[in-house]
Amino acid sequence: MKEFIKNQKVTYNLMSFTGYKALLLFQLLTDGPKSYEYICEYFYNHPYLREKISIDTLRVYINSLKRIGCEVKRTRGDDKISRYMITAHPFELKLTPEQIQSVIKVYKSIVKNMDIKELLAMEKFFEKIGTYIKNEDFINDIRKISMLRDVDKQLLTELIDCCDKKEQIVILYNSPNSGEKNIELIADKVDVSNGKIYLYGLGFEYNQYGSFLLSRIKKISEIKLNKTIPENLKEFKIVYELECEPEKIQLGENEKFVKTFDNKAIIEMNTSNEFLARQKLLEYGPLCKVLEPENFKNDFIILLNDMKAGYYCG
Repeated sequence: MKEFIKNQKVTYNLMSFTGYKALLLFQLLTDGPKSYEYICEYFYNHPYLREKISIDTLRVYINSLKRIGCEVKRTRGDDKISRYMITAHPFELKLTPEQIQSVIKVYKSIVKNMDIKELLAMEKFFEKIGTYIKNEDFINDIRKISMLRDVDKQLLTELIDCCDKKEQIVILYNSPNSGEKNIELIADKVDVSNGKIYLYGLGFEYNQYGSFLLSRIKKISEIKLNKTIPENLKEFKIVYELECEPEKIQLGENEKFVKTFDNKAIIEMNTSNEFLARQKLLEYGPLCKVLEPENFKNDFIILLNDMKAGYYCG
């Protein structure tokens, strides 16, 4: 204690080796079956211990673990070597069926407002928690409602990293119209829209900003070393009016306020993808009115009339 007070450092001189060995053994046996030889080698190569333990000493530690409530079993594999493992212990996280349903209810509520990185982190969190809960229904129920249940998480992680770095990449994409093909783009973001996950970026094929359904991306075929911006990029400006308190409006990266009022705002959007712009404005419903350009405004009115006619025809 005097040494710790003086140096504020924990060294092997301050450790209870008996308790420390028991904790190490607990960790080893909860990770999976371990033979006596494996345990001896682990203890011998440990930076603090550097000693082997006899089989009698091992039995003492195992009996100590049993006395605190651990279930320790010895098994023999095809190689006839005995191995020890902990199948249950008093430190397990236990949830009742009612508690599990409460967790699922909260999960359903919070994921609606999460971005893709938060969703991925939440998924990993529940996967880890699931390994400590002796209830198979818990993780299965979480997977059923997860937005990432059918997603290749390794590919998703790689795409997010490419977006963070604004990499120029080539993806193998299974297009519904033309089948599998390579698409080159500058990755911008991975986001959720209408319950589906999309990769957004500046595509080279049509020289415009576009979206690609994640479930149709097979792999990242290439990450370019040198970035090249497409020539003749088709970009135009849209101005629209939105009925909403300006402080509650979340502008996109390509948007800015032109003018604000008490309960409405005029917003300018620069885009190279007419389809994505149209979809965004449609989500606002009657709160949104397109002001310019005139050709986009007229096309938008025709679209709204066609949608209206669809409800009254027949």
